[in-house]
Amino acid sequence: MKPTTLLRAAVTAWLVTFTAIANAATGDAEWKAVAEAIDALKNPKEKPKSRDEAIATATKKLQTFDEAYEAAMKVSQDNATRWSAAVANANLEKLREIIKAKPDENLQAELEAAVKAANIGSEDKEDAERFLKKLQAAAALKSKPLDLKFTAVDGREVDLSKMRGKVVLIDFWATWCGPCVAELPNVKKAYKDLNPKGFEIIGISLDSDKAELEAFVKKEEMGWPQYFDGKGWKNDISSLHGINSIPAMWLVNKEGMVVDTNARDGLAEKVATLLK
Repeated sequence: MKPTTLLRAAVTAWLVTFTAIANAATGDAEWKAVAEAIDALKNPKEKPKSRDEAIATATKKLQTFDEAYEAAMKVSQDNATRWSAAVANANLEKLREIIKAKPDENLQAELEAAVKAANIGSEDKEDAERFLKKLQAAAALKSKPLDLKFTAVDGREVDLSKMRGKVVLIDFWATWCGPCVAELPNVKKAYKDLNPKGFEIIGISLDSDKAELEAFVKKEEMGWPQYFDGKGWKNDISSLHGINSIPAMWLVNKEGMVVDTNARDGLAEKVATLLK
């Protein structure tokens, strides 16, 4: 082989190697900033002194994350940290709801890309698949009237299809759930004020002790029907709909469609609006 040919081959090989290294490093600084923003959200250094301070802090940190994520995506979409960020972003959806931030419209597309990515870690892929299924289930849930039919603990036959014309709260809860019990006064007040106008509640209890549930319902004068199968977190109805945290409250409109899967905040106002 001629010297010029050898030199050309050597230069070409060097360029290929250099380009590969450069491409691997592209966006490293930007994606590192994303990782730091995620860590700041997951591991706060100081405990907020009030709810307002917690919301303000979370809002600021979420904005930092969103800006870093957007900047990194503009520089490189091939960095493996992208998929960890997509999973983290899915985890942040609940936070966005709490602080009333706009949901990420690209979340589902990012999770779909993550599931198909060759450079995604096994744990991130598993989480991406789980979140994607949850998003798809939520979309399907709102595509047709909710099908819900069972015999309540007190013997009442419950059939959501026969409750058209009413606004119905589907309340996933348990007697051992502190936040559920703390929310009960608001739920009871909304029921007392709005039941005469067409508001109903269906409880889906994740309890495993029937006697405890019945005693609690009687003590608290909860007049609405309760589903119970004794399976706790493996409750048939909650499992079917991917409920993995409680309280979870869904609002069903007069046509039987689920229109809100986060009905806790401003429950009475939301029900009143749907009753109009």
